[in-house]
Amino acid sequence: MWIIAEVYKTSNSIRTEEKFFFEKSDFDGIKSCKSLKLHEKLNVLADMIRWNALTSIMSARSGHIGASFSAIEFLTVLYHHIMNVDPSQPKRKDRDIFVISKGHAAAALYAVLASRGFIPTQRLATFRRLDGLEGHAELSVPGVETNSGSLGMGISKAKGFAWVNKLDNIKASVFVMIGDGELQEGQNWEAIQSAGFWKLDNLYLIIDRNRVQTDMEVVKILDVSPIEVKLKSFEWYTTTIDGHNTKEILQTIKRLGKIRGKPKAIIIDTVKGKGVSFMEHPRALKVGKGFYKWHDKLPNKEEYTLAWKEIVSRIKRKISKYKIDKFTFPAFPRHFAEEKSSRVGESLLEIFSNILVEIGKKRKDVVVLDADLAESCGLRKFQHIYPERFIEVGIAEQDAVSMAGGLALAGKLPIVNTYAAFLTSRANEQIFNNTSEGSKIIYVGHLAGIIPAKPGKSHQGIRDISLLKAIPNILICEPCNGSELHKLMNFLVFDAKQGGYIRLEHLIPRRTIKLPADYNVESGKGVTIADGSDAIVFGYGPLLISEVLLAREELEKEGIRIKVVNLPWLNCVDKKWITKVIGDSKHVFCVENHSATGGQSEEIMRAITSDNLEKINFHTIGVRGYGRSGEDEEILKYYGIDSLSIASRIRKELR
Repeated sequence: MWIIAEVYKTSNSIRTEEKFFFEKSDFDGIKSCKSLKLHEKLNVLADMIRWNALTSIMSARSGHIGASFSAIEFLTVLYHHIMNVDPSQPKRKDRDIFVISKGHAAAALYAVLASRGFIPTQRLATFRRLDGLEGHAELSVPGVETNSGSLGMGISKAKGFAWVNKLDNIKASVFVMIGDGELQEGQNWEAIQSAGFWKLDNLYLIIDRNRVQTDMEVVKILDVSPIEVKLKSFEWYTTTIDGHNTKEILQTIKRLGKIRGKPKAIIIDTVKGKGVSFMEHPRALKVGKGFYKWHDKLPNKEEYTLAWKEIVSRIKRKISKYKIDKFTFPAFPRHFAEEKSSRVGESLLEIFSNILVEIGKKRKDVVVLDADLAESCGLRKFQHIYPERFIEVGIAEQDAVSMAGGLALAGKLPIVNTYAAFLTSRANEQIFNNTSEGSKIIYVGHLAGIIPAKPGKSHQGIRDISLLKAIPNILICEPCNGSELHKLMNFLVFDAKQGGYIRLEHLIPRRTIKLPADYNVESGKGVTIADGSDAIVFGYGPLLISEVLLAREELEKEGIRIKVVNLPWLNCVDKKWITKVIGDSKHVFCVENHSATGGQSEEIMRAITSDNLEKINFHTIGVRGYGRSGEDEEILKYYGIDSLSIASRIRKELR
């Protein structure tokens, strides 16, 4: 962590103070300054909030700078001048309501809420940590109205608030902010058309048009323009403004308040990464040769120092000619801690990327589909080599899966990619429909499981197995290392008659996992990778297999020897094979990187005959409840699926 301290001289005082963030008293000091005009105050407040958002992201070593920075001026105007809200009564009936749909701007929203006193300023240092501020804005934080993280839901939720206000004759406004790329999500247009039809004139839609989604321009992923024309056709009053001009924002909201009979849409033209010159997208895109790296990338020490100087010096220039008592700045970072991983071994992402290219070379009918996560899902190499067989549908998972259905019926082999949490839940009905047609499609659920933990429950794929298990004729599997990934992909592409779903973890495990040299994948069967006679532990995937092996080493110190079995198949288990593997063992454990309900353990229990099950003590170790934000290691420990917790559970049950 860096140290924040500075001596700042004003005309009236000199004050030395160590602090990480601008405090609420600092914001109140600026607001009470009579020398500053309203829009000038708001400009200063916005940069103070920008600094606090950056500091919370750096403290967490995780977050989205670009999306947060583009939204800050509008959020500042709303919370510091427009909205009727009371931090001491965050749920009062007559409050104005703000819904954040673009959940990547959570750091900005938290910083704004702290500046108003909804939460203590120092709580910003808990961003994306266990028992702290969740990675995407959630109801657990005073002032936050809905959970965010999954795109496309915000307008519908805001519409619900607006409808109730109409019904209950509450004279309050509802504001909802979405990103321009988010307009690719179909639910938004369902909400837009009905809001116009119902004439919800207490509803304000703010579209943050920063023109960049994830790491590329919206127009290069899936152009959503002309936004204005589309909204007007659905009976919305629509206007476009400079989203960083606080004076124009103030005037626009005041003017729109007089309009009756239509919901209002304000398209705010903004700059992703606004406020730090090298993060602003026109320049950053040029440097990145068409790719925007500040979507979720963190600055290094030198870059962070430049950002600090730029933001703080701009605030100083704005207030230097005014008398502001006892105003202190967060200090220059004298120390900076780079996050270093202690993990060893291989990440499956690069291996998957190469396998896709290899398969594409062998099969000309392979088509790869992406839902705006090409870089995150390792698809760029295939996209570059086979651009004619790469389809980017944007933030539209249902569309991607149904299009894959059409491709399959037309004789192609589609491979659909996005995060596991989005693919299997948002497009579940579409996957069911495709499978019912007998189509062969391969679905790849990236970032499967509880890790990475920092983004929180909306991004953690811990329901995907259970969501797909009820669909007939689909193979569900997860590799534990690169060798097994290669074998499973080849099996699904070249040998399997039906479609399949591969869970893919990106995290590098804590130890290397080795499989027998003669091992070949066979549906419903796995392989023993460590022998033992006191208990058997079944698992899958690199994260938990490595944790189980580390647990085994701990238990061996006490004379306890456990057999570790890698079973990559998650919805089918060969009964003869598992009976042979279990043998006379009385203690069987299944470790799940998934909810303890609906995972592989249920399939193992079904495969064990009822007579044998009565003789076995069967235990499931998995995630219980919702996912949470936090450091990876602390989240694994919290849910009891780290090596020491697994060892402790086995030790306890054996005793």
